[in-house]
Amino acid sequence: MDITPLRAVGLFAALAFAIVSLWAYRRGRIGNGELLLRILVFVLPLFVVSLKPAILTSLFDEFSFKKGGGGILGATVIAVAVLYVFSFILANREDRTRRDLTMLIENLALKEFRETADLDAFTDTVAVVIPAYNEAKNIGHVLESLPDEVLGVTLKAIVIDDGSSDDTLEQARRAGATAVHLPLNRGGGAAVRTGYRLALQTGASVVVTMDADGQHQPSDLPGLVYPILEGDADVVNGSRVLGAADPNHAVREVGIRVFSGVMSVLTTSRVTDPSCGYRAIRTEVLRTLELRQDQFHTAEFILEASKRKLTITEAPVTVKQRISGNSKKPPHFRYGVGFANSLVRAWLRATPTSPRRRRRRAKRAGLH
Repeated sequence: MDITPLRAVGLFAALAFAIVSLWAYRRGRIGNGELLLRILVFVLPLFVVSLKPAILTSLFDEFSFKKGGGGILGATVIAVAVLYVFSFILANREDRTRRDLTMLIENLALKEFRETADLDAFTDTVAVVIPAYNEAKNIGHVLESLPDEVLGVTLKAIVIDDGSSDDTLEQARRAGATAVHLPLNRGGGAAVRTGYRLALQTGASVVVTMDADGQHQPSDLPGLVYPILEGDADVVNGSRVLGAADPNHAVREVGIRVFSGVMSVLTTSRVTDPSCGYRAIRTEVLRTLELRQDQFHTAEFILEASKRKLTITEAPVTVKQRISGNSKKPPHFRYGVGFANSLVRAWLRATPTSPRRRRRRAKRAGLH
């Protein structure tokens, strides 16, 4: 059997890739599955084709790549198929890595919360979760404006410092709030999700989420909390459309109307303000929700709550301009695209998770 230079290169490449793969496996850099995949997809096919090129010709013939440049076309089709498989594998690995990183960061925050917070002090309270990113100039004013009680129920604040580079954490603690620091900036949705996990470690009866920039008014708290305390609702979403708001950009106003209509159709209920993060939730129902979005989380929350058949209502709120500094939200077009992407991703997960799977996920997340 003649070994041409090209076939010799193929044999050498197959052997070299096999040695590198085994070396990486022995040092724990790749797992069993990836080693097997490398051997089956790259090493063995390259080795066999280098020794028996006729096998490749027969394969092309089976797929009718027989004339002219059929061999090149066949090789291209197979190469694209292999690349697609590996792209799918890499995307899954990236998603798994992102989830693992998110869980690590949330677990670190949970550990800090248990070590620094008086959990008993949260029993039967309204826990106000405030995500904050570089809001050192505003967070103190927001916390000082909060009342000690809402409708006779004690109010306790939890600040989630979302990887701030300023002294947001110190200012929040100086103002008397329980505060934890996330080592990386993950986005408002990730910070709110972390706050929900922390609140579930306490005996708080209601959880309220509000911004750290002063846009949400503490005077609206009774309207948000009352339906839950009375047992009339599981979730109360704040709505600036039903209430009031300082003048906003025309594009943002149009976006609110458009997405309100879309959300109303998807949830088969009236949604007037799909992007307002000022809301109150009965604490226990948080265990039923599966929240994944690190950004643009309001759409996901509304869709998820609707999917779980929770009792949802809206209450008028007033949204003002931030106290100081610049908004962390992206420009209007990017914000609309991001919100639409979050909406579609949440809607595509519309099939409710089985109770057993949900309990298993909750156990891994430390919610039980």
